[in-house]
Amino acid sequence: MTVAPGVYRGQQWIISPFSDLFFFIGTPLLCLVTMLPLREFVDSQTIAFYALALFATGHHLPGFMRAYGDPELFSTFKEKFVIAPVVVLFVTALAQFNTLHGLFFMVLVWEVWHLFMQHYGIMRIYDAKNKIFSRLNARLDWAMTLCAFVTVVIYSPEYFHRILDHNQRVGLPFPSVELTFFLKELLFYFTMTVFAAYLANLVHRTVTGQKISLPKMAVMATTVFIIYYGWIHINDLVIGYAAFAVFHDIQYFAIVWVYNNNLVKRQERTTKVLRTFFTTRTLPILAAYMLVSFAYGSINMMEGFLKSEQAINVIEIFVITSTILHYYFDGFIWKMKDRKNQANLGIKAEDGTKHIGARSIQSRLFRFSSYFRETGRQLAYFALPVAALALFQFYWTADEADAREKMVELFPDLAGAHNNLGVFYSRLGDWDKASGEYRRALELDEGAYEAHKNLGLLYAQQGLLDEAHAHYQQAIDNKPEYVEALNSQGLVFMQRGQVDKAQQRFMEALAEFEYAPAYNNLGTAYLRDKNYMAAIRAYKKAIALDRNNATHHFNLGLAFQKAVQNEGAVQAFDQAIALQSSYAKAYLSMALSYQRMGNLPAARQSLQRLLQVEPENATAARLLSRL
Repeated sequence: MTVAPGVYRGQQWIISPFSDLFFFIGTPLLCLVTMLPLREFVDSQTIAFYALALFATGHHLPGFMRAYGDPELFSTFKEKFVIAPVVVLFVTALAQFNTLHGLFFMVLVWEVWHLFMQHYGIMRIYDAKNKIFSRLNARLDWAMTLCAFVTVVIYSPEYFHRILDHNQRVGLPFPSVELTFFLKELLFYFTMTVFAAYLANLVHRTVTGQKISLPKMAVMATTVFIIYYGWIHINDLVIGYAAFAVFHDIQYFAIVWVYNNNLVKRQERTTKVLRTFFTTRTLPILAAYMLVSFAYGSINMMEGFLKSEQAINVIEIFVITSTILHYYFDGFIWKMKDRKNQANLGIKAEDGTKHIGARSIQSRLFRFSSYFRETGRQLAYFALPVAALALFQFYWTADEADAREKMVELFPDLAGAHNNLGVFYSRLGDWDKASGEYRRALELDEGAYEAHKNLGLLYAQQGLLDEAHAHYQQAIDNKPEYVEALNSQGLVFMQRGQVDKAQQRFMEALAEFEYAPAYNNLGTAYLRDKNYMAAIRAYKKAIALDRNNATHHFNLGLAFQKAVQNEGAVQAFDQAIALQSSYAKAYLSMALSYQRMGNLPAARQSLQRLLQVEPENATAARLLSRL
């Protein structure tokens, strides 16, 4: 077979052969070579935490620079750029503080689409650079890329389990195991069919002497390799996803850098920020560009150093809002058919539209009313789907038992699926089944620290303190900063009478995170040690973090009572009763405090209130007869 000389010659690049190899083509291999050896020294979660904070959140900023720094672009989509951040922030805060799983499920699915579309966009740029404008080519690129991403996600046990787990948390109907396996197989054969068509098109173009973009094919090959290798082959989705995310982010940094450099050169009217970072391509300016982006991303890193749950929630709201806006803005500001986008990416396409900057002058009244219309659209985009999914979560929830058991059938070799089923059985009180699932999880992954902690909880509930202690320790060995395991091991020390060791464990837990149960347990340890004022302070901190927990208020009342501060004790017991009207111990303790204060009528009233909610309470009846 003779290949026409023009098929492979004169290949065009986005920047240059060397730069493209570094920023677009060889980056997946570079990311894997960098991250995989680090697992010998640092756990995957830590590597991913820093990589995703600096790169994933950091790469949002260049897109925002373009959105708000290009006057023509901002003018064209002004209402979207003004209204969308407000609506998304509102919806995200609502979801975060009310645990609306629907939003997080939407973001997870949207994430896959976003990753796919950026890769497809890079392929289209390479074809356009090489003046390949075949619609068949574009459609096959789209189909092949989409099939590759979806197939890898579905065949990645950890990734697909993550999606189905969010599906279950929302409460959406769960597909049958048989149907899921059938659809997976159907997807595989469909992807192979598309792949065959893709290869056939390449062969046809080669035989007929039509040009083929080699950089595009190289990007396709390395991208498919990293998603398969990182998301399936190495059985470590955390590090595999982190490696792909960094690759994706470096691509984005580079393409925005190229675009904004050309934008500043071609356009006189621009912002000072864009002129500062994109007037030249010198190394100091490039370093400043990356440092500013990383500084933006470092906001996400604060989550690892904060101890307050409220503060962490605020950071998470900011990061989720930034992520959603990044996905949303990228969906319309990077349209490759727009003439301005083509010009600033160095593309001379056969056709195109003049959309950006072509907005007609509107009256102030019309522009003002357009903000109301845009607000309605944004609420329909973001608030309405979350509200609809919230109905499933709170009112039409699918059977969790069925979903959890199906996930174990779908992912029999995934430790997380067995651990989650064990948690469900524990809630039902079926300790034998729960223990079996936790043990199966540990057989599959000895480092499954959640399964160790959960198995420890089961042993502790059965009074098997040595076994509980051993599993808590294994959980801590695998995750030294595991707050829940530290707190639970402290309780074991308490039950053994080792109060000093218990206090140490609770303090270690609190050094990582302001955890209400740990403060409550620390207060109890201080109470055992007769350090009443320290106990009062600890219980007050527990209440500040979790005001709706009646036990925290009751324990505070006991500490006040021990410290001979009966007025404070009465108030704490009263608050416990307000939260839990059947709290018998709180009524009895309140009566005792009133008696010590010399207020016998109030003491009798407390006991009478208890008998109203619990008429068979013999202790209350006996004490009332003595007063």
